[in-house]
Amino acid sequence: MKLKRSLIAVTLLLLLAAQSAVAAKPGLDHFFKKPDFSQFQLSPNGKFIAGLAPVGTRQNIIVIDLATNKSRAVTAVSEQDVRGFLWANDDRLLFFMDDDGNESFGIWAVNKDGSQPRTLVQAAATRPGRIQSTNVIDVLENEKDYVLVSSNDRRAAYPDVYRLNIISARKTVVYRNPGKIISWFTGWDGKVLGGIYQDELETGFMLLDPKTGEWEEMTRTRYDAPSFTPALLTGDGIHGYVVSNLTPEGEARDKSALYRYNFATRKMGELVYENPVVDCCGIGTTRKTKDLISVSYMIGKPVTVYLDKRWKSIMDGINQALPDTVNAMTSIDKEETVGVVVSTSSTQPPVYYLYDFAAHKLKYLADSMPWVKPEEMAEMVPVEFKARDGLDLHGYLTVPNGSDGKNLPMIINPHGGPWARDGWGYNPEIQFLANRGYAVLQVNFRGSTGFGMKHLLSGNRQWGQKMQDDITDAVAWAVKKGVADKDRICIYGASYGGYAAMAGLTFTPDLYQCGINYVGVTDLPLLFKSLPDAWGAAAVVMADQVGDPKKDKEFLEQWSPSNHADAIKVPVFMAYGRRDPRVVIGNARVMEKALKKYGVKYELMVKGDEGHGYRKQENRYDFYGRMETFLAENLKP
Repeated sequence: MKLKRSLIAVTLLLLLAAQSAVAAKPGLDHFFKKPDFSQFQLSPNGKFIAGLAPVGTRQNIIVIDLATNKSRAVTAVSEQDVRGFLWANDDRLLFFMDDDGNESFGIWAVNKDGSQPRTLVQAAATRPGRIQSTNVIDVLENEKDYVLVSSNDRRAAYPDVYRLNIISARKTVVYRNPGKIISWFTGWDGKVLGGIYQDELETGFMLLDPKTGEWEEMTRTRYDAPSFTPALLTGDGIHGYVVSNLTPEGEARDKSALYRYNFATRKMGELVYENPVVDCCGIGTTRKTKDLISVSYMIGKPVTVYLDKRWKSIMDGINQALPDTVNAMTSIDKEETVGVVVSTSSTQPPVYYLYDFAAHKLKYLADSMPWVKPEEMAEMVPVEFKARDGLDLHGYLTVPNGSDGKNLPMIINPHGGPWARDGWGYNPEIQFLANRGYAVLQVNFRGSTGFGMKHLLSGNRQWGQKMQDDITDAVAWAVKKGVADKDRICIYGASYGGYAAMAGLTFTPDLYQCGINYVGVTDLPLLFKSLPDAWGAAAVVMADQVGDPKKDKEFLEQWSPSNHADAIKVPVFMAYGRRDPRVVIGNARVMEKALKKYGVKYELMVKGDEGHGYRKQENRYDFYGRMETFLAENLKP
């Protein structure tokens, strides 16, 4: 009897321990609930601060009076989130939304007290393949009721410039596009200086002569040839900086660098900053200095180098006060009396502080996600290794908090783009996967941006090939290191990452135990056939980078996962948005048809009120809940 009772007691203790462990596992809301606060921005006079906060389940604008510390919601949008906003002047805010993910953005306005709400430009309910957007280029400080906007109403790929009255919503033409400008840039006075153009495979920038109104072409090169582009114009309207893959002597360089530039004489000056590993660089400036104060870059963790002595002293003090995080001043009033400091790390979501420039003091403002405890999160660790052909690859490895990092089920997570890169910081998706027991590996495969021209261009015409080999090599590296259990690996990605997930399952079918394709390309000819009209200028370059849909149809079909579903040996989970203008729903349908044909086990989630990725909180909960179940069934963490 004693033995029996002891066994019962031990069994009960084990059950209670198991129940406690299950109960301690945080729910989906812990990772994917919208932050309490985000995107704080100071009014130009520094007396108010606006930010996004949930009203119900949607993100809306709140405004805080810094003198009284009283806050109020000034918008009450219930259908979808406010996607972004800015202060047009000290009293009026503009905010932006599209139509359920179709990327046809409109503009709305509201006063800081919630009065005088007005639709300035309605978000267009466009047909598939059409993106019709109006976007703010700059505020006009000397005309407080106006902003400069670009609009592609007239020509889908080449927007014109307008003055938009933020009270009456009247829009008047300032400049009709003189050719093939795809984006505009302005000076400190808000006046148009020039634009970046794309003409077939050639690109460059044009400057406007304010006296004659004539446009001057400054550079013209193939997109894949060394060139330079404006980075900053100083307050004198003459001197500035360019980011360049050319030296002043005209010699090509692999990693772009920052140089001085005289916009009057059109001559490049001395080197300001370069990095031997990555392209240079993010630019820091303020409306008061009207000059360069810092440069920033990221190899593993983000780094900011302050070139202005005053700003170096300010940020040295802030970093000393907040030593365990990466800190940045993200919003400053016009006279630099107060600033918003964002403090974050790979385990800590953004925490906001107010900085008093006169007193050199920080004051706590808000925690974006106060329910997240950094000590319970998993560190994102920068890693580097070589591809099979010797190319240097950089990425990030995250293993479950408290794990020994050995023999784990692993998710390889290729990024989207593909002309983008993974970076270091707090990522709720990565933290969710690590919390559920998975190692997560991200790799900046060839074709990723930021690692020089060679790294970027070596991805041309390599979808499913060498780009995919880099992902395969990353998996092999993790297995060799003992991190990943080779029999428990899943590939998951979104957009191009979704393509890479399906390519991994079709072209390396023995490597993975499952795959998740989130809004991913599955049919390359369909990708080109369905490109949005606003991408018309980019389409020719994409054809050169990926494959020409007219000349290389067989090549594109060869590297389309939808044509190789017979090779897939493991379950697939796919998720798409019906209103996606980038990767249309047809990619899901053609892949589903192929999976059915060959009897591949799959799940398909389609949300009718979403576009290129799920933004509504209820849809995100649904997606990640089904992902959790799918991974548990196939990897058994």
